[in-house]
Amino acid sequence: MKRLAQVTATIVLTIGLVVLLWMFSSAVLLFVMSLVIAGSVRPLVVRLIARGLSRGVAYALVYILIFAIVGSLIAVTASGLLNELQRAGDQLLKAYTSIMIRWPNGADWQQSVVANLPSRDALLSALAGKQGATITRGVVGVGSGIFDLLAQLVIVLSLSVYWSIDQERFERLWLSLFSARHRLRARTIWQAVEREVGAYVRSEVTQSLLAGIVLGLSFYTIGLPYPILLGLWAGLVWLIPWVGVVLALIPATLVGLLAGPTNAVLAAAVTIAVFAALEVWVEPRLYGRARVSPVLVVITLMVMAQYAGILGMLLAPPLAAMLQILGRELWFVPPAKVVAPDLTAQLIELRTRLASLRLENLNGELTINSQTRNLVQQVETLLDQAHETLDTTGLLPPVDPTPTLNAPFAQPDPAPIPIPDRPGLT
Repeated sequence: MKRLAQVTATIVLTIGLVVLLWMFSSAVLLFVMSLVIAGSVRPLVVRLIARGLSRGVAYALVYILIFAIVGSLIAVTASGLLNELQRAGDQLLKAYTSIMIRWPNGADWQQSVVANLPSRDALLSALAGKQGATITRGVVGVGSGIFDLLAQLVIVLSLSVYWSIDQERFERLWLSLFSARHRLRARTIWQAVEREVGAYVRSEVTQSLLAGIVLGLSFYTIGLPYPILLGLWAGLVWLIPWVGVVLALIPATLVGLLAGPTNAVLAAAVTIAVFAALEVWVEPRLYGRARVSPVLVVITLMVMAQYAGILGMLLAPPLAAMLQILGRELWFVPPAKVVAPDLTAQLIELRTRLASLRLENLNGELTINSQTRNLVQQVETLLDQAHETLDTTGLLPPVDPTPTLNAPFAQPDPAPIPIPDRPGLT
């Protein structure tokens, strides 16, 4: 009966959690994105701390740099992008007028097409009427969506700052939800997910920025119309595996034809060259040889785009990486192989430090008080208990005994070591 009650309570709590996640899905997405960003910037912070900066200063510098990069990109591209969109609208209207003038006297297929098109005046009247109001509402909606996306990005960055500051406290809080038996396994998987997803996000964001900036400058150099718009589009579609290069190549080539066949060929060649360089040289150096399944990325992208729009599309690649890592860690890697190397190294390091402390005391190089001596004995006991627990649960493989690992601590001392208390340290 007690077992049935536990199972029922677990099912009810699970259903309730799913319902809550569904009700607050937008907030959950923002929180997950903040975790992804925090995991992505942590290695940069660790490097700054290793150079002597404090933790707070390191985080402040990294996030100030992120805000500066995002703000600079928006400031540089916003005005130029609006001008290009306005110019594109004017060019479309001129092209439509030219079609209505020339095609009635052209080939049969041109005459057939133009016969089914409204006249220029009829088109302008439609744009000024109800259809124009619909288009205006659509444009306003797109603009509102862009500002909403920018606001959400600011919220995500702010949340990632709070998460980074109190990371250890948050980790202790949610790891406490697991039993002691599974806590170590959960912590190991969490660290693997955070580390690899962070590396994947850093790699993809860097490559996306490089693709957009390099292609935008290249299109501008070869005289292509709308270089900012094409560069922005190329940077976004880089995140889509397989078809990203095709989605960037088609509009660049078509726009290049407006300036001449040579420009179209150059635009296609530059697009292919940049995407190939990112794939062959840049990505292996940023993310290594491990790759996220393109099929999983595409499926996740389709689902998240349908579910959460642009924000979901931005979250889809790291979510796909997280799903792949979770699948690998939970189903395809034995637990001992996951945690054993790190734990063995940590145990050896701690035992070596304690051995050095005891050896310095025996040689008369170090004098410690009774309080410190008791702490050392407690640490030895905890290390023995940790080794025994991990060994019995199968999470720690057998380790060959070495003097560094076992000699100072594995056997009890024949007698307490007389360590006189130093005056002023008791």
